[in-house]
Amino acid sequence: MTTDDALQRLLDIEAIKTLKHRYIRCMTHSLWDELEDLLTPDIEASYSDGKYTFSGRDSLMAFLRGAHDAATTQVLGFWHVTMPEIELFGADEAQGIWAMYHFYLDKRDMQQLEMFAYYRDTYRRNDGRWRIARTGYARLMEQTLDRNSVPGLQLHIG
Repeated sequence: MTTDDALQRLLDIEAIKTLKHRYIRCMTHSLWDELEDLLTPDIEASYSDGKYTFSGRDSLMAFLRGAHDAATTQVLGFWHVTMPEIELFGADEAQGIWAMYHFYLDKRDMQQLEMFAYYRDTYRRNDGRWRIARTGYARLMEQTLDRNSVPGLQLHIG
């Protein structure tokens, strides 16, 4: 591998890391137009071990806008991803595995869910930009909490 090849490889890995972190930020803040631009038109998505599956960007974005939009729902969601394992396949395809923590709160009934999982993604470069072509996660642990049952627990921001 030449120095130029090694440098390009590192640049691609950093671009994919930025892409995934931007995806998470957009999910957390309900930035749907920005998120949509991070996905290939033919994206395949599978969340919660296949409980929710989507083919195509329009289908996925309709679900996300309806289920997680902070402006129109009583749902608070936060995602955190870390420890990426990214493997490049040729010049324009890659795969990644990310450890993920997800916090979800339905403010109507104060039911909280926490999840620990691993995302598995496929990335494709189109027109010089990396985008997510396939995404999904498998849960390792999921727990719930009825926040009404914890005396003195209050939500101050969110």
